Parts: sequence; C-alpha cells; structure tokens
Amino acid sequence: MKISNTIKSGVVVAFLSAGMLSASAQEISLNQDNYTVPSWTRLTRLMAEMQSASQPYSINMTLNGDPTTRMAFAWFTNSSVKTGKVQIVLKADASVEDFSKPDITIDAVSADVKDLNYVTGKNGVEGIEANTKRSYTSHKALAKDLKPGTTYSFRVGNEEGWSEIGHFTTAAESYDKKEGFSFIYITDTQAQNDGMFDVSQKTAHAAQKMVPDAKFVLVNGDLVETSGANNSEWEYEQWFSTMQDIWMNYPLVVAQGNHDTSSNSNFAWHFNTDNTFNTTSAVPTTMEGTVYSFVQGDALFMVINYEDYKKEGYFDALADWMRKQVEEHKDVKWRIATFHKNMFTGSQSHQSDSDGRLVRENMLPVFNELHIDVALQGHDHIYEVIGPVNNLTKTLVDGAVEEVETVVPGGVRENMTGKQGGVFNVNKGTLYFLNNSAGKKKYEPRDEQAMIDAYSAHGVDNYWGLFSGKFGQTGEPTFSDVTVTADTIFVSTYTVNDAGSATLFDSFKIIKEEGSSTGVSKAETSPVRIYNDSDNKQIVIKGVEPESVEVYSSNGALAGRYIGTTIATNAMGSGLYIVKAIRGNKSYYGKVIVE
Repeated sequence: MKISNTIKSGVVVAFLSAGMLSASAQEISLNQDNYTVPSWTRLTRLMAEMQSASQPYSINMTLNGDPTTRMAFAWFTNSSVKTGKVQIVLKADASVEDFSKPDITIDAVSADVKDLNYVTGKNGVEGIEANTKRSYTSHKALAKDLKPGTTYSFRVGNEEGWSEIGHFTTAAESYDKKEGFSFIYITDTQAQNDGMFDVSQKTAHAAQKMVPDAKFVLVNGDLVETSGANNSEWEYEQWFSTMQDIWMNYPLVVAQGNHDTSSNSNFAWHFNTDNTFNTTSAVPTTMEGTVYSFVQGDALFMVINYEDYKKEGYFDALADWMRKQVEEHKDVKWRIATFHKNMFTGSQSHQSDSDGRLVRENMLPVFNELHIDVALQGHDHIYEVIGPVNNLTKTLVDGAVEEVETVVPGGVRENMTGKQGGVFNVNKGTLYFLNNSAGKKKYEPRDEQAMIDAYSAHGVDNYWGLFSGKFGQTGEPTFSDVTVTADTIFVSTYTVNDAGSATLFDSFKIIKEEGSSTGVSKAETSPVRIYNDSDNKQIVIKGVEPESVEVYSSNGALAGRYIGTTIATNAMGSGLYIVKAIRGNKSYYGKVIVE
C-alpha cells in the first residue's frame, strides 16, 4: 500500500485506530522526497505507533453479576483474528513478564460481526468514503470465582497481538457499608466528529482525576450520535480509543440510549453485561444485555432499557424482573434505577414526548410498589433535581426537602429555580436526577408557564413544583461524583471547561429516614454546614457542636478522628474527603476538597 503526499494525519489516525494498516514499514512509502519535512516527521512517528493487524481495540470491562467475584471483558479485532483470550495476574502493577505465567487464562467467546456501517453520510470522515462497511470479530470473556477485595492486572488478545495492561479491583466481601464507595456518573457523550469526541474525553478524564478511586463509571446511554440505519462503528471506535486509558482501569455500567439503537446492534456487540433478562423474560429486549442488575455495597442497581417500550407486554416483563431483583436483595438499603429515557424532565426537547409519558404511566406504579429511592436519568442534556416524587400522585412528597439554598432570583438559563444544594429524604418517594450531559450537545430548560401550556401533552399537574433543587443549563459538559454510604448518598456535579478543568456546580445529599430529613428539628434555625474555609487551611463545622468527628478519604478509608468544630488540613493529602460530625445518635455529613 502506498500513501501519497496528499494524505492528512487525521485520515491516517482513522485508519490506524480501525486496524486497517499493519506496522510493516514496507507498506508505506517513507521517501522523504515525497513529503515536506514536517509531514514526513509526523508520518514516521505515526508508523512507530501503528498497531499490528492482530491488535485488540475497543477494549472494556463491565460489571456482570456479583462484583466481588466476577469481571467481564469485551473487545474487537479485525475480522481475520478469530480467537482471543484474557490473561489475569494476581498483582496490582503487573509487567509484561508477569504474563508469561498468568494466574488465570480465559478463552473468549468470539463471533463474526459482519458489514457494520463504518462511516455514513451522516458523519462523513475526511478521507474515508461515505457508506463504508467493515467486518470485525467480537470477543467476550467472563472471569468468575475471583477473590473479593483484590486487585488484578489483565490483558486481552492472543499471541499475535496483546493489549496494554489494565487493572481492576473486585468489591470487598466484608464491605463496610458506613464508609461507602464512590462511582462516576455521566450520560450522553453523544459525539460524531473529532471536536465532539474531544469534549467527551475531556469530561471523562476530568472525572477520573476528581474521583480516582471510583468503583465504576456509569454511562446512561447515547454514547454516540448516529443510530438506526445510519449507525456508525467509527463513532464507537473513537469513543473507546479517545478514552481507552480509562476503560482499561475502570469497569463500565452502561445503559442503552435511543442513539445506541441500531439494526446492527453495535452497542450489544461491544459490552459484556449480564443477559439473564433475555434468557428468562417472556418479552426480551431487542439487544441482549441491556437490562441487568448488581449489588455494590448497600445499594441495588437496576439498569433498565426503555427503548423497547413499543413491544406488547414489555412493561409487564420489566416490572416482574424488577420485583424479582428487589425480592432477592430485600435487605439492601438503597434501590437505584438507572435508565436513559426520562420519566420526569423539564427540557423543551422532551418534556412533551409521548414515549416519555407512556413510560411514566406504566412504570410509576412499579417504582411506587418497589420503593425505588433514586432514578438516574439521561436523554435530556440538562441539569435537573426533581422530587422526591410521590409516584402515585405525581406530586412532591411533603416535608421531604430541606436545606436547599436560594442563591439567585431564578428564571435564568443557568438556574431556572434559583436553588442549589439540599437534603432530599426519599423515605416516601423517588428522587429523579439528571446531571446534564458529558458531551457538547445541550437542550434548553422550560419555564413554569411553558410547562403549564404543555399540560395536554405531558399530563402532569404542577410539573414546575416537582423541581425541588437546581434546574438549568450552563452549556458545559458535566459529570457527577456519587458516594454511597449506609446513611447518605452524596452527589457532587462538576462542569468541565475547554481546558479540561472541573468546577463544582451543585452538591446535595440523599437520605432515607422517618421524620425530619436531616435529624435537625424544624425548630432549629441554623442548618448544619461542613465546608473547607477560603484559605484551604481547615475544615469548618457550623450549626452543631459535635462530640466527635470522623474524616474519610474518597475510597472510604478512615483518615482520622477529631474533636471540635475545626480541623486543620495541613497534614492531609490533596483530594476529596467525607466528614462525619457526630452528636448523640445523630450524624451530619459533608464533602470537602483539600487542595
């Protein structure tokens, strides 16, 4: 193969990441006379980075069943590579030499994936002909009987080509539920060109930096833009390659979005999630592995696919499955449902959608019956804190919201309600939360009058009244750091600027208890505040005189015990800390960042 002097580096990168070229220098003319010196230098560097035709790509881990003993893997290769395996070493920082005698080797289930749309007219890639199709081999492997609370190293491929080395840690069997765990929540990366993928990768990398000890990354659908007959495997390829370093070290929890839906089932080929729903349900999903559950710490996560809502009997099948998950894990405190298509939203783009109303009418009684605490949503590319909602009356639960701050008059795009923060008691309802989108694409918020005018479409009385926390649109990509303990779920959402730097946008707490949501009587006028002072020299506790204070690092490890209302931070390392102030039988929590 010869590449002329008109080639552009972006085209070379596209071919390289698709595995279209081998690393053989003989296949490309490197005669310096054919190129200007800068382009010749770039091409020789690219040659050094080129993968062999047998190299794996689009590699990821997913939670599949019990995270204390199992980890699932999936990857693609060129169609000529028919076999693959995963090698695992019981070591945190294994080298290539350690894999000469791996502790575990698992043969992958490999399958031909023929004639996927590579690029289409909808997402033309410079230098690649529109409507190009490519074939692949999909490889999937599931590691079982792993040791709980153990860090492993892994690689995938075969003797003709191995991946880089990745790492994962299984969940601890004797998990301290009070110390908690953290995960990253993003949704709607939804990219279709280089500029859009740059936005989503900056968001994901900022989240990785902010929450380095996250147990997993939850992605709530619409990974890519094109769908249906115009789906593009190039987009999935870029999604993985621009964030491959993250997916080699953090398991994924993925939900199917409407833009992930296609006749070629790219989404299902790429992820190795539990497929029990399809093998046991009377009405299976169109794409396998898009309804599944797992338990982490004191939380049951149910990943739901609403994209098959038109199937007769599908909602009944979902309800039966959810009942079974709750029954099997009835002693787990938190019940978290995560899905793409909103059940409640305030965006101009989807609040009046008939499919959203249909989902709401069918699933709200189920959420009420099963006492779902938290619903993490996608689809609407906007920030909104809704509820806790009484799922039968579609009204705000009385007395379930406290400590919300009014910071601006409201009615502006960035903050339509003028609110931020808060403590939300889900004892008698469900909190519906959407943290905007992790990509470039954004939607606009409706005001109260627009929601009233749209009543005939959405059918929700006083829809505006459900927006109990912050609600708005900054136009920036976002991610959330979610920490789950036995007492409280802490949610902190960050915006990410063009330089990839994160800034706190909103932070709130979710609790589930009888009576007052904070344990502070309503007669007390001073809410408890826990924060880092402006000089970043001490943690300050206001509103309560604690008998003792416990400080935990972001991975749940106890960092120290203290007495008093101020704690010096000079001996602490930089990072995120959870502060627990204890007085009598009441505990007050806060999150601080030490720089």
